[in-house]
Amino acid sequence: MRYALGVDGGATKTLAVVGDESGRVLGVGLGGPTNYQMTGLEVAMQNLSVAVGAALSMAGLGIESISHAVFGMAGADFPIDFENFNKGISSLYPGLTFQVTNDTWVGFRAGTEASYGGVVIAGTGANYAAAAPDGRKITGRGMGYEWGSAGGAGLLIRDAVHHAFRSHDGTGPKTGLEEAVLSLLGFPSYDDLSLYMYEHQGRFGQIFTKAAQIVPALFQLALQGDAVSQDILVRTGTAMGEIIGGLMNNLGMGLIPADVVLVGSMFTKGVCPLMISAMKTACQRSVPLAEFRVVEMEPAGGAFLMALENMGIRGDTVGQISGMQSGEPGVKTVGQTVGEPGGKTVRRTVIESLGEKMKAL
Repeated sequence: MRYALGVDGGATKTLAVVGDESGRVLGVGLGGPTNYQMTGLEVAMQNLSVAVGAALSMAGLGIESISHAVFGMAGADFPIDFENFNKGISSLYPGLTFQVTNDTWVGFRAGTEASYGGVVIAGTGANYAAAAPDGRKITGRGMGYEWGSAGGAGLLIRDAVHHAFRSHDGTGPKTGLEEAVLSLLGFPSYDDLSLYMYEHQGRFGQIFTKAAQIVPALFQLALQGDAVSQDILVRTGTAMGEIIGGLMNNLGMGLIPADVVLVGSMFTKGVCPLMISAMKTACQRSVPLAEFRVVEMEPAGGAFLMALENMGIRGDTVGQISGMQSGEPGVKTVGQTVGEPGGKTVRRTVIESLGEKMKAL
């Protein structure tokens, strides 16, 4: 039996998944952020080691048992980033066969088996990527608003605080964000909040965790009819749809049916559908036949599936544990075509077994 490792390394946390070639997830592990642009490479590798070590421990395996690994890393944007990640991981796990890719692509594989389409990541930050049927790929810059990006918790917080100040100062429409922002951040007045932000150069610093609570409050206010909150979500969703639609259109996919995979807490936890609706409308102006899929599993599961692909095992093949078969006892041979009776696809096995393992975290 061969084993694979998949990792989704993000700006707030890292999830590692270890499993076998049938798609059974045997272990999962959490670590801190591994976007080295934010943490530095040394801290990123320490956090990666924690996540991978925990997954291997749960699986009862050592790193030497891993046939292939895929690391989907936030911060893998420029050639120098890939060079740094490759050096860091090679030093951490000498002899390991692995691939480093941008985290958008493991998110894409978590949502679809297609070889082409688009993906939108919207969690702490945001990024976009698209792949054409002929193999051409585009990955968004992923560096923030100034680089032409949109979406993610950071920008929603920025917009919410902006309009909360304007509501308080009488320079914009009244909004429930005025009360929510001040309460969630724990300041007695907007003058006190203003001074804090001045002293921290506009950054939330020590109150970042509190600031993150603004996002669900924004969605809830929008659901309750707060016009300013609704406008923020619609405006953000429209920009996101324009970006992913533009990338796909640039690859000549304007009239091609294609999956657009939606990854991240903005899609899975946002209680108001306005942002997603606006994003779909804007995207379909460029790619009318786009079909949208919210991921059914953690993106680390997509990294695990990519590792299996690199071992010659597709997610749409059957790899079910069943009765005695030829080969290893109790393991059905991997590689049958989809549709044969008596087995789940590798992808379905990953979705179900990963979901069970995640309950332990």
